[in-house]
Amino acid sequence: MANSKSFFIAFFCAMILISFSRASAQEKIVMDLKQCIDKAVDLSPEIGEARYEVQASESKKAQADAARYPQVEFLALTAPSPRARGDQVSSPDDSTRPVISGIFGKGEVSLIQPLYTFGKISSFREASESGIKVSMAGVDKKVSDIVLRIKYLYYSLLLAKDLKRLILEIKDDLVTTIEKVEKQLDLGSPWVDQIDQFKLNAFLGEVDRNLNEAEKSIALAKDALKTSIGIAKNIEFDIIDNTLTREERPIRVLEDYINDSRQLRPEFIQLREGLKAREALVSAEKSNYYPMLFLGARGSLAGASNRDRLHNPFVFDEFNHSYGAVFLGLKWSIDFGITKGKVREADAEHRKLLEKKRFADEGIPFEVRKAYLDIEEASKSIEATEKAYKNARKWIIAAVANFDMGVGEAKEIADAVSVYALTRANNLRSIYNERMSYANLLYATGRDKTEK
Repeated sequence: MANSKSFFIAFFCAMILISFSRASAQEKIVMDLKQCIDKAVDLSPEIGEARYEVQASESKKAQADAARYPQVEFLALTAPSPRARGDQVSSPDDSTRPVISGIFGKGEVSLIQPLYTFGKISSFREASESGIKVSMAGVDKKVSDIVLRIKYLYYSLLLAKDLKRLILEIKDDLVTTIEKVEKQLDLGSPWVDQIDQFKLNAFLGEVDRNLNEAEKSIALAKDALKTSIGIAKNIEFDIIDNTLTREERPIRVLEDYINDSRQLRPEFIQLREGLKAREALVSAEKSNYYPMLFLGARGSLAGASNRDRLHNPFVFDEFNHSYGAVFLGLKWSIDFGITKGKVREADAEHRKLLEKKRFADEGIPFEVRKAYLDIEEASKSIEATEKAYKNARKWIIAAVANFDMGVGEAKEIADAVSVYALTRANNLRSIYNERMSYANLLYATGRDKTEK
């Protein structure tokens, strides 16, 4: 009976462990570059903030549009009423000694319909329309920043993985060579000496140091990527790719990319629409030099419980009356420098933006040109380093073969391994530089939102 009980307890614990291990396995998330970018864009608080900027701009546009329509005000009030009996000729009551014996109520309505504002309303509408486009370009700018950041983390993680594999490959070669040297020393071979052994062991120590750095880089890149795409620290995560490879993409002429940047780069869109908005605001401020023509209507109704109503049109009782009127009006505010100062301020803001555009006209094409040249340089470096590391690999094979046959030295193997490590690492970095340079080119031209 005791054995059966122990069996069931062990079986129950085993099932729990299996379930737990399955749950843990299910928690591992593997994503490719596009999935990482989409996730980061969806979760980004910076993009969320920029989208609210668009909403605020749309609200300003709605306010500017609504300024074309009439504005209506209602006023209703009630208060104690002083008694007033009789008429405009004779009354038993005295206004200097009021008798509060009732209440009164009053309602007023007024309506103003702008007819002509010398361009004020249309200028504000134009400015707010451009303001929406500026805000939307601001969202695109945030998206571009995040796309570039995720690409950087993704490619950095791949580079770190490749470098770790390279270091492990070199370490295997070194360990094998050290074992052979130690064996030859034990046999008293004249082809090796203690200096060879010390040199190889020193080199192995440096390899271990680089391996530690590569592992740290992998851990940091993974953590940064997980944070950017909103994955909790306790969930295992990895990327679907395992090594850096070249992407065969057709590269157009440089001028095409510069033209793309002028059309698609969010900063250029912001500057174009921002200048339109600033010009419209200058016009809006200048319209304050002129009056506003409007159509108006006003009505008022008041009644009191303790006052007689008068019908004489020359006598007006605030507590007891009714009237209504429609009128054509002209509103003109004249000041001695305030409007002029506001116009100059708006004009200065417009000129500041012109200077920024001039800076962008020079700076952004330079960014495009730099990314373009970086791709060319990285492409040539890949071919050069590929040839170099393949030859270095052959050198290692030949050096090891010579050493095994007793006609080579251990120093030759160490030199070959050192050159192979250097050239292969440079080849991997060149592939990384090519991928990042292309990412920078897409960012600089504004094509990163459609071409990932």
